[in-house]
Amino acid sequence: MTAADRVANRIAVVTGGASGIGLGIAEALTAAGATVVIADIEEGPLASAAARIGADAVRVDVSDAASVQSLADTVRERFGRIDIVCNNAGVGHLAPFSDLTLADFRWVLGVNLWGVIHGMSTFLPIVQETSDAGWIVNTASMAGLFDAPGMAAYAASKFAVVAVSETIAQELELAGSAVGVSVLVPGLVNTAIANSERNRPDAVRGAPPQLDQIPPGRALDPRHVGELVVEAIRAGDRYIVTHPEMLPIVRDRHARIEAAFEAAALAEQTP
Repeated sequence: MTAADRVANRIAVVTGGASGIGLGIAEALTAAGATVVIADIEEGPLASAAARIGADAVRVDVSDAASVQSLADTVRERFGRIDIVCNNAGVGHLAPFSDLTLADFRWVLGVNLWGVIHGMSTFLPIVQETSDAGWIVNTASMAGLFDAPGMAAYAASKFAVVAVSETIAQELELAGSAVGVSVLVPGLVNTAIANSERNRPDAVRGAPPQLDQIPPGRALDPRHVGELVVEAIRAGDRYIVTHPEMLPIVRDRHARIEAAFEAAALAEQTP
């Protein structure tokens, strides 16, 4: 099997595909020869995006397991198989922990974490059954590798996505599965995530975010991120990094953890 076989002529599903990173991934997959179904909660932008890039469109609420199952059933009925799944839908809510409500946590975790869990539990068995070289990409964030003030809810969801992705990837390898898993850890990308409140259901309505500025950095075009995802699927990469200049921040966190282990080891040796 060539690397291109993992993408060309494959059936792909991208959640959160009406805009931002999801749309960039969908565009890159389409350009690489895949047949793409984009799914999103916003019907108007979903229809417009699908028409523009030549993709199929299915509305989905990734926080609802039944909605994700309906999406999977629709795609399988339409195409007979599913090869690539990008669990990408996500929302952002930055605020100090003292200002976060339980509703804020339920909303952010419901989309960012449960959206991935629903996607994995629903799509993974189908991809395993119907694809000879399937691949799943879960979108986390650099906030899944280090934390910062105001990110308690968001980072909690993204750290968990990294952990879920790493664990399932190892389990699939041990089982000799033909399906692989990547985790996307993007830094700043030109998306509308800062305006996520537009899609927040009344049932988990909370106070508006107190930190309305996304941390500064080099903002990438979503299409470029999509191309990185396609390259990673072809190469079988576990991690997809968009901003290599952020490595020192990740290293600093790891160094502090290592220092704690070294201190614990030294304490055990001290009479």
